[in-house]
Amino acid sequence: MKLINKIIEYVLAFLVVVMVAGCFWQIFTRFILNNPSKWTEELLRYALIWLTMLGVPYAYGRGQHISIGFITGTFTKKGTLKNQIFIEILVLFLSVFVMIAGGIMVSVNAAGQVSPAMQIPMQFYYIGVPICGILTAAYSVQRLLQFVKEYSDMKKEGK
Repeated sequence: MKLINKIIEYVLAFLVVVMVAGCFWQIFTRFILNNPSKWTEELLRYALIWLTMLGVPYAYGRGQHISIGFITGTFTKKGTLKNQIFIEILVLFLSVFVMIAGGIMVSVNAAGQVSPAMQIPMQFYYIGVPICGILTAAYSVQRLLQFVKEYSDMKKEGK
């Protein structure tokens, strides 16, 4: 997973650079040249989509996702592990059935469509959803196995 994390980090950094450059180009063409670029808005929109679709599993895998801890902060260690196992099963279920299966269906439905300004097949944009689901599921399985191991070790110790 370290290699996947590194690849995602570089892709995310590249997307941020592309977005900053695209914003500067749009500002330059709009206010300096008085002829706004027609493709930069679409580029920025789709770069943001991919940034989100890759950023979500990356943050989730690193445990930096948004969570509400004021309820779980009152749990015992065993209760916290049970809660984390339940959450990972739920995330895995949603990743597989909503993001992967649903994303593939949307991508298939987009066959033959192209983006208006850049003329790129729309499947390229929609395929980000199942990729996000696959990465999230992979991170979820890794975390689930870790929590189950911790829970079984805790039971062996008699806690």
